[in-house]
Amino acid sequence: MLTKLEAGAENFLCVAEPDMKAIPIKFVDSVDNTLKHLRNQKDVVESIAPILSPDFPSLQQSVVVHSDYKSASRLLLTRNPAHKMDSGWSLTDPGDEFGSQNPSRNHRISLYQLGVDRPDLIKFFALPPGLHVRLDDLQIHIAGPGGEIQPVAGSYLEALKKAPHTTFH
Repeated sequence: MLTKLEAGAENFLCVAEPDMKAIPIKFVDSVDNTLKHLRNQKDVVESIAPILSPDFPSLQQSVVVHSDYKSASRLLLTRNPAHKMDSGWSLTDPGDEFGSQNPSRNHRISLYQLGVDRPDLIKFFALPPGLHVRLDDLQIHIAGPGGEIQPVAGSYLEALKKAPHTTFH
């Protein structure tokens, strides 16, 4: 998350965060979303391996997205190592068999824009490189080099996978 310190009323210092509603970024006097997203991202990582450390990207970094990312109910999120302004994340549509061969079906946006357009995906942003998240309608599947990873019993991700109200668009 991006936060900044601003002068508040009566010479108090305030912490401001993006409102996560539109571009350009509008900062609001709050840290509620920052703390919520931090906790959710940390909980997702700990849900698959308590010994893993979250790899938090910057919302200013870029992500490669499929042209239908805003409405797709099936997505494959892949995390490679970050490099400078590239977060390492890419989102593809597993149902678009020709999309991977057609570069015009994919483009770069900021992670902030992705968070604005798809707030349901923010919880996955801190997963370390080498992992994949497959969203199939209401199902969440996380995989690594050795195959699908089952969430730790009683974890946040296990609860999320069982929640009937989870939506991905």
